[in-house]
Amino acid sequence: MKRTRAVAIVLFAFLFGGSSAEVAVQAKRAIDRHLAAEEEGSAGELVALELRGQGGEVVARPRLLAVPGRPAQLELRVPEHPDLVRVALRVQTALEVSGDLAVEYELELPGEALASRGRVTITPGVEHALELGEGLSATLLALPVPSPAFDAYLAAEREARHVAIRDRT
Repeated sequence: MKRTRAVAIVLFAFLFGGSSAEVAVQAKRAIDRHLAAEEEGSAGELVALELRGQGGEVVARPRLLAVPGRPAQLELRVPEHPDLVRVALRVQTALEVSGDLAVEYELELPGEALASRGRVTITPGVEHALELGEGLSATLLALPVPSPAFDAYLAAEREARHVAIRDRT
């Protein structure tokens, strides 16, 4: 009887002790995930490109979220002809030890007969000018997501859209 009682006590201690340890481990993981989600740049980088023609007019403004080390791709199509690609952008980013961001890009504008590729190192939050040839230029901007700079960018974009709509009416 004593042996059965000892086994039962050890078994219950293991079950209850083990489950409380598992709860503690799961709680720690959940807290770490929550903190990481709030960390600046935890979702990746917003890569925004503004393409301008010879006269300075905006040709396209592709923007996408890129996770460092993983390629991202965006295609803007002609609304009237969905089979025609207006702009194709492929981006891969990598964080450098200095805090700068290495951006490898491939840009195609079939309507302008332009294909450009390159690698630039930029400081997040600082616009970087690119000369693409064919009279086209581009401005590249990268912002960590989430971050106060990203929130300010979204607010500025929202305000610009409201002003444009108000001016049209």
